[in-house]
Amino acid sequence: MILALLVSLFSSAAFAVSTNVGKPISNFTVPYTSYLYDFWAESVPAPQAYLPLREIRGEDLGVGSLRNPSDLLIARDGTVYIADTGNNRVLVFSSTWDLLHTIDVFSLDGQEHRFSSPTGLYATSDGELYVADTNNGRIIHFNSQGEPLRIIGAPESDVKGILPEGFVYRPLKLGVDNHGRIYVIARDLPEGLITFSEDGQFRGFIGAPRVTPSLTDYIWSRLATKEQRARMRMFIPTEYSNLDLDPDGFIYATSTDEDKDADEGGVQIKVRRLNPKGEDLLKRLGFSDVMGDVQFPDRWSNATLRMSSTMVDITVQDFGVYSVLDANRGRVFTYDSNGNLMYMFGFSGTNYGQLGRPVAIDHFKWDIFVLDQQKNAIVVYAPTDYALLIWAALDSYHRGDYAQTELIWKKVLSLNANNDLAYTGIGRTLLRRGMYAEAMEAFRLGNNRREYSDAFALYRKEVIYANFDRALLIVGVVVVLLIALHALMRKLKLRPHSAVQARAAAAEDAAWLAFLKKTWADLRYALYVIIHPVDGFTHLKQGTRGSLVSATLILAAVVGTYVFARQYTGFIFNPTDLTKLSLLKEAFNIVVPFILWAGVNWALTTLMDGKGTFRDIYIATAYSLVPLILTVIPLTVLSNYITAEEGAFYYLLLSMGTLWAGIILFVGGVMTTHEYEFGKAFYTCIFTVAGMAFAMFLGFLFLSLSEQVVVFVRDVFREVLFRT
Repeated sequence: MILALLVSLFSSAAFAVSTNVGKPISNFTVPYTSYLYDFWAESVPAPQAYLPLREIRGEDLGVGSLRNPSDLLIARDGTVYIADTGNNRVLVFSSTWDLLHTIDVFSLDGQEHRFSSPTGLYATSDGELYVADTNNGRIIHFNSQGEPLRIIGAPESDVKGILPEGFVYRPLKLGVDNHGRIYVIARDLPEGLITFSEDGQFRGFIGAPRVTPSLTDYIWSRLATKEQRARMRMFIPTEYSNLDLDPDGFIYATSTDEDKDADEGGVQIKVRRLNPKGEDLLKRLGFSDVMGDVQFPDRWSNATLRMSSTMVDITVQDFGVYSVLDANRGRVFTYDSNGNLMYMFGFSGTNYGQLGRPVAIDHFKWDIFVLDQQKNAIVVYAPTDYALLIWAALDSYHRGDYAQTELIWKKVLSLNANNDLAYTGIGRTLLRRGMYAEAMEAFRLGNNRREYSDAFALYRKEVIYANFDRALLIVGVVVVLLIALHALMRKLKLRPHSAVQARAAAAEDAAWLAFLKKTWADLRYALYVIIHPVDGFTHLKQGTRGSLVSATLILAAVVGTYVFARQYTGFIFNPTDLTKLSLLKEAFNIVVPFILWAGVNWALTTLMDGKGTFRDIYIATAYSLVPLILTVIPLTVLSNYITAEEGAFYYLLLSMGTLWAGIILFVGGVMTTHEYEFGKAFYTCIFTVAGMAFAMFLGFLFLSLSEQVVVFVRDVFREVLFRT
C-alpha cells in the first residue's frame, strides 16, 4: 500500500506540462529496448524506465511550424522556452502550453533589434532569460516579462594572447549561476567556457578539456614527413557541446570529443562537473565511465550506427541525478550522483517515440522532454512504475527513512534482478542501520567492491572486539601444543631403531619408493634454488638435481595456484566473473606461454652459443616460477581479510613475488643455464619475448586460414550435394 501510494504521488506530479497538447502516442509497440551494463561491461536487459507519451509540434501550439529548433528549456515553475533557430525567434509558454511571449523583434535604447539564429537559452530562478544570439555574436538579457534589459557583446581583453588571433565570437550555449556569472560555449573555441562577470565583463576561460597525445600519435608524429605532420590533426582541446547548472552552481558540461580506438587512449571524457575554478569534480564510481553506451561498433564496422555516444546536452535533476542526451543513437542515459547508470531509454529513428536528430533535453518533475531538430518537435517521455520506484527510493534515502528505502529497492529488484544499483541501495540502508554482515552481502550481490570494503572494515572490527579473548586463548593453546609436539618428535628421533624399523627402512629402497623420494627431494630443492639461484641452477644444469617430473609438477602447481587465486581471492580484489571461470582456459594461459618461452628460447640460444638444452630450459623455467606459488597462495588467503585501503600491501607483495620470479628466471634460467653475460642475457630475453609474440601471430593466422579452408570445403560440399 505504501509503495503504491509513493508511485501515485510521484506520477501525479509528473504530467503537469505534458498532458494537454500534442499528438499522443498510443497503441504501438515500444520502439526501443532498455538495458544496463553490469560490472564486466556486458549489457543486461532491464525494464522500460520511460515510455514515449506524445510529440508536440509548433502547429499544436498555434505558433506555426518550428524550423531547426536548437534549444529547449523548462523552468522549475513549468515555463517552457524554445529557441526556434530557423525562424529567428524565441517562444515562451506557460506550464499549460499557453503562449506567453514570442520574441523575435525587440527594442533597446531606442534601437530595433532582431535575432539571427538564436541557439542557446538559459532562465534564472526569477524568470529572467538569457539568449545566445549566435550569428549576431552577442548575449541578450530579458526580464521575466520578455522585455530586453541589456546586450552582452563579444569578450574583450587588453592582454594579448588571451583571445585567439582572428577569433570570431559565435555564442552557442550558455548558463548563469546564482551569483550572476555567465558561462558561454562559443563555436570554434576549444579554450573552454568563456566566463563573464555579473556586469558582463569578460573574465577568462575555465574548464578546457585537455587532450593528451597517445603513444601512437607521438611515434607517428616522429616518423611522419613535414607535409604529413602539417596535415595531421592538431592536439588541441575539444569543444564543449552544452551545459547545465545545478542549484549549487556546479556546471555540468558535455563534450563531443572524437572517439579513439583502444590503442589510441580509448574514448575521451564526455561529461564533466566543473566548479567555478574549472576543476572537474564529477564522480565516476560506476562500473564504467559516464560515456553512454559502453559497447559499440568501432569505426571499421559495417554497422549503420558506429562509434560511441555523442553527448549533445545534459539536464540536472534532484539528488545529483543527471540525464545525458546521445545524438548518435537517440538515447538518454541517466546517472546518479556517483556516476552509476540508473536507466536508459530511446533509439534513433523516425517512428513515434524515436529520435531523428535530438539536440536538447530538459525535464519537469519526472517527465523528460527532448527537442528533435529533424522532426521539428518535442518528444515527451513519461516514467514507468519502474523509474518512479527508483526515484522514490532515492527520495526515501535522502529523507533518512532507511527501512522504507530498503522496501522500495526490494520492489525494484522484483522488477529487475539485474539492477545492481538496487542491491547497493539496500546495502547502504543496512550499513546505516549497523547490519554490517547483511550490508556486505548486499554489496556483493551488487558488485560494489568499494562500499563492500567499508562494510567489511566495520564488520571486522565488530568481530575482533567480540572474540578477542577467545582468539587469544586459542593462539596460546596452539603454541603450547606445537611446543609439546616438537619435544615429542625429538624424543622419538633419539630412540634406537628396532628390527622391524630396520626392515621397513630397507623396504623403502624399492624402486618406486626411491623415485618418489627423489622427486620429493627435487621439489624441496626448489626452495634452495630460489634463494641461491646461481649455485642452484648450476646443479640443475649438471643433472645432479631436478628432473622433468619435478618441473612438470611445479608447472601443474602454478596452474593450480592461479586457478585457486581466481576462485578464492577476496571479493574486494577479485574482478573475475566466477560463472565463466574455466579450468582449461586458466591452464592454457599458463602452459602455452611457458612452452612458448622454453621453445623460442631454445631455438634462439642455439644460434647464440647458448649452453642449455631444451630440457635444461624447461626445468630452469619451471623452478623459476616457485616464488609465484609461495606468494600468490598466502596472499589469496590474506585478501579475504583485508580492506581496499589495505590493498596497497597486497598488490605490493604480489608485485614483489612476480619480480622475484622474474629475477630468478633471468639470473638462473638464462644467465646460468646458457652461461651468458648480463648484456647478452638481457637481449636474449627481449628477443625471446618478441619471438613468442611472432609465434602467437603465426598461430592465430594459421587458425584463421584453417577456418576459412574448412568453410570453403563445407560450402563446396553443400553445393555439390544440392546440385546432385
